[in-house]
Amino acid sequence: MSSRNAPPAALSRDLIGGLSAAALAFLMGMALVFLGERIFGGESTWRYGLDAVGLLLVLGSLGLRLQGLSAASADQKGPHRLGVIFGGLALLSLLVYGLATEGVVDALAFADEQGEDRYEVVITALWPILWLAGTLPMLAVDRVLAANPVVVVASRAKDAAMGALGFSLALSMLFPLNYLAHQTNERWDFGYFKTARPGSSTVSMAEGLQEPVAVYLFFPISSDVTEELRTYFDVLDQAGGENFVVSYVDHALEPDLTKELKIRSNGYIAIARGEGDEQQVERIKLGEDFESARKKLKRLDEDFNKSLIKMARGKRVAYFTAGHGELQSDGDVDVLHKTSNLRKLLRALNYTVKELSLAEGLGNEIPEDASVVVVLGPESDLLPEEQVAIDSFRQKGGSLLVALEPGGPDLATVLSPLGLRFDPTVTLAHDAQFIPVTRRISDRANLVTNEYSTHGSVTTLSRNSSQLVFITPAAGLLEEVPGGPKATVTIKALDKTFGDRNGDFEFNAATEERKKFPLAVAVSGAISVPGADWGDERSEYRSVVMADATWASDAALTLDANKANFQYVIDAMSWLSHDEGMSGTIESEEDVKIEHAKDEQGWVFYGTAFILPAAFLGLGLGRLSVRRRRGNA
Repeated sequence: MSSRNAPPAALSRDLIGGLSAAALAFLMGMALVFLGERIFGGESTWRYGLDAVGLLLVLGSLGLRLQGLSAASADQKGPHRLGVIFGGLALLSLLVYGLATEGVVDALAFADEQGEDRYEVVITALWPILWLAGTLPMLAVDRVLAANPVVVVASRAKDAAMGALGFSLALSMLFPLNYLAHQTNERWDFGYFKTARPGSSTVSMAEGLQEPVAVYLFFPISSDVTEELRTYFDVLDQAGGENFVVSYVDHALEPDLTKELKIRSNGYIAIARGEGDEQQVERIKLGEDFESARKKLKRLDEDFNKSLIKMARGKRVAYFTAGHGELQSDGDVDVLHKTSNLRKLLRALNYTVKELSLAEGLGNEIPEDASVVVVLGPESDLLPEEQVAIDSFRQKGGSLLVALEPGGPDLATVLSPLGLRFDPTVTLAHDAQFIPVTRRISDRANLVTNEYSTHGSVTTLSRNSSQLVFITPAAGLLEEVPGGPKATVTIKALDKTFGDRNGDFEFNAATEERKKFPLAVAVSGAISVPGADWGDERSEYRSVVMADATWASDAALTLDANKANFQYVIDAMSWLSHDEGMSGTIESEEDVKIEHAKDEQGWVFYGTAFILPAAFLGLGLGRLSVRRRRGNA
């Protein structure tokens, strides 16, 4: 019989590869919900948009089934009714899934974490069971209807649905079995795992300790975590000698010690220095069992390094000049002018970060507690009084980190005594080695380099120059003035970089030159104004001057994406603070989060991962539909 002569019930099922319009709408809706929840997630607009469209398609699918049920004859209503029942069950699974979302769980306000955990376990195991129990029987009924579009034997539809339901329930046993295996600590791990090893920065600090530091590992000797920690702390124990003592302690067997260190249970690392009221204690919580400690073990060196820094040296203060359009830590600014990551890193290095503007006394004298003054990308010139105050701070042995930008001021009063000058009318560019961001010619200013000296402010970069590539999104022209104090170019641009003077980002041989321009210069010299009480008997001032400020912006300064800029902060600040022993690498075995950009490259990812496979699937189903219609004609 031709499809043109089929009864209305059959015409409502324009089949593609054996799937009805209702089934296709359901599967497409579920796919959109999956994309929204698993690919985007969070508070993303894409997530809520895809979820909404997906839910509408699933509701529309159920509506089509109800329409088919109402149009079916009395003896054909049974199979259609089964499709409606199981389609409704699949829809119910989405509603149950919604009960486990963060907003709903927070609204329920559980009295304790145990009750909340039990609720989440039940919901998380229940919704996929409901989804399987609804989806597979619904599709099985669709297959029966597809094979018999005119007259369907009700018993065949029921048998197909029950068989699919049985298979769904058998498959669903995996969910409670997985939970039980987790609760009974049965573990089959074929994935990669490795506890982070001590980085060179942590080892250097352990070697250079001036006072004894005790490390207490509150874990049972038989614990799997203890064995992982042993591989890490054995290295530090050997490097630190008598000033670094590691002890393995069971919480239940040392009540006095746990009370003194304020440790509530096993699963903690305690680092202690001093005694009595002067004792300083840092605590790191890992978790007593392997599963709870697993993730934190991968970043153990990062966490322990932060705690050890606080023990190895006192609190430092970094003052950031403000009021001249400098890069900001917050506010409504783009990532190229935001420095929240830099300030977060400085706090991890035991610095207190403060603002210093004219209102806070920048025009008179730098505060006595200043360890370093940071001038980061001002857009307008500092007042003469402000520049004089900064230079006076340097002469007394203070440390400066000055980073300027093309189009900004030249700060001649600050740079001239350092034997440097800055030309903000020139922008460095490279027509072959750069980072393409906007796909425009201006991207040539997004320089990359691995040209480092052996200076103490770039120790780690120099040792790992083949792996660590420094990023400078917009650098100006920084030059040395003959006859100045001792200066070292620590970071250079790559060969054939040119100084663009007219803003066209094209090399003009008549007015522009190519060379390895300085990007960072370290300057040190004798203190010319005695009397500053720094507490560490400094014999020289130290300054770092950068031809770019956006190297320290959130766009460039990220540990996962660009370790070179991150590492430069550690080494440069260590040198400026006369703490070269603090420099070095921080190790991490943590999985790098994969983030897909929502621009052209993002669509390339989603196209290859989803769109192209879906297109080929659609072509195949379409081909099957054409062949089926030809066979029925």
